[in-house]
Amino acid sequence: MNRRRIAIGVSSVSGLAVVAAGAMSMFGSGGSANAVDLHATPVAAVAGSAGVTAQAGTAQTDTVVTVANPAVPAQGKTPAVAPQTLTMHGAGLFDFAKQVGSVGLSVPTGALDEVLTPATVYVRRSATAATATAAAVPASAWSRTATSQVPDGDVISGGVTDPSMIFAMLGGVQPGVREVGQEVVRGVPVVHYQGTLDLAQAASALSGPASARDALAAGAAADKQALTNAAHAFITTKVPFDAYLDAQGRLRRFVATFSFLEGGPTKPVAQVTSATELYGFGTPVTVVTPKTTPATAPAPAESTSGHRATTPSAHPTSPTRSHK
Repeated sequence: MNRRRIAIGVSSVSGLAVVAAGAMSMFGSGGSANAVDLHATPVAAVAGSAGVTAQAGTAQTDTVVTVANPAVPAQGKTPAVAPQTLTMHGAGLFDFAKQVGSVGLSVPTGALDEVLTPATVYVRRSATAATATAAAVPASAWSRTATSQVPDGDVISGGVTDPSMIFAMLGGVQPGVREVGQEVVRGVPVVHYQGTLDLAQAASALSGPASARDALAAGAAADKQALTNAAHAFITTKVPFDAYLDAQGRLRRFVATFSFLEGGPTKPVAQVTSATELYGFGTPVTVVTPKTTPATAPAPAESTSGHRATTPSAHPTSPTRSHK
């Protein structure tokens, strides 16, 4: 399955900041509902959800990324750093068949507009309205970045705001997926699965390298390179995940965790959780590719260094894990 990634590293948005609590509460809580029975093994249901979801054609998406940076002890004259948890929120529209989409991101310095195409992301600062203390600011010029230039494959540095990246990762689902129970996502009954995927295996499952004859070929080649990059960037290629499927087998919520080593002498492990919900299947999507000039890729050391995935207890979309 193909994807377009958002090549916005932490460094290019001046670091992640805590988004308003409202962004975190967009995900509905679990509850009683008519049981969803997909008549398939957990592994088959999760692995097959990528293709089933893509058949919907289009979807709306909401993503919350939580970055948990560990405490760093004092080193000589360098003072200690307290632990910190930061979040970023993205919402967008995607056309799975045309391999295009658009996303709006809430970031510390304001907001970003993004347009996604196979293997390329276009980015600009959003316009801001005038306030009592500041004049209106127009949107900045568009820049573009080849996602293959991002060392972690932009799997988490862009917040995993592209659902097609999730579909690509599901090609590496490992045996041992288990059914957790019945829940509700945005009012829709779902069955909740928990398991582990392997990024290296997911990359191997994709075709490529391929000539960019069309959007599908370009996307497949980009996905393969992205997952290959990610497999080398993270502490482990094994990624714990939670997947929530509706009665049609479509992916409604996906939560994944990733692990990174921070820089510095103590090399603490930071934690990143990306939680995405898909809804509004079939929503019309119209995307116009911006005219722009090439941009440099996000600085990898700052955008990916020291981010490991865990599930902070305050994150409503991240259930308690019991992976073995």
